[in-house]
Amino acid sequence: MSVTPEHVAALQPFLSRRSTAALFPPGPTDTEIEAILAVAASVPDHGALRPWRFVVVTGDARAAFGEALADAAVEATPELDDAARDRIRSKAFVAPALIAVAARIDTAAKVPPWEQIASASCAGYAIALAAHQLGLGAIWKSAPFHEGVAIEKALDLSPDDRFLGWVNLGHTGPQRPAELRPAPDLATLARRLHADGTPVPFE
Repeated sequence: MSVTPEHVAALQPFLSRRSTAALFPPGPTDTEIEAILAVAASVPDHGALRPWRFVVVTGDARAAFGEALADAAVEATPELDDAARDRIRSKAFVAPALIAVAARIDTAAKVPPWEQIASASCAGYAIALAAHQLGLGAIWKSAPFHEGVAIEKALDLSPDDRFLGWVNLGHTGPQRPAELRPAPDLATLARRLHADGTPVPFE
């Protein structure tokens, strides 16, 4: 079994998306960011809870985001030295723009928290995919410390919410043309369930 050329053509935006670490100015425009967020808000959402929080960080605001990351690190590990704090702060300046992604957990909802987190995770991927479709580069990033007072303040979160990381956004430069990802070995990743209840490799 193999993917047909017609399927490749139809699914090209998905098959050619790659994470891009080297990102350059200019960052996305406000109009592009609005379009990206509209795509992020289209992901599956059990119960129509909209359990996501997106925080757009550009320009000088990256310093505040970097400081929040460093403060979270110090809150978790007070003995952290200055060099380590500086490395964490610098994560905010890798790209000209970023969108922080969090799961806004409704603890009173019938939908369990893990489903709300899963929906927010889908939104993070949707941001990266939408950026790719607009000709931008993107990569999902994180830091070892995702909790704390500084993070909650910067991202407008409650203690029940979950900061999942952020998507760096920018331009990739002419040296990175779009190309298809290597075909996965589906036999190792997927199974087909037979009517008798036996799962066998998908081939």
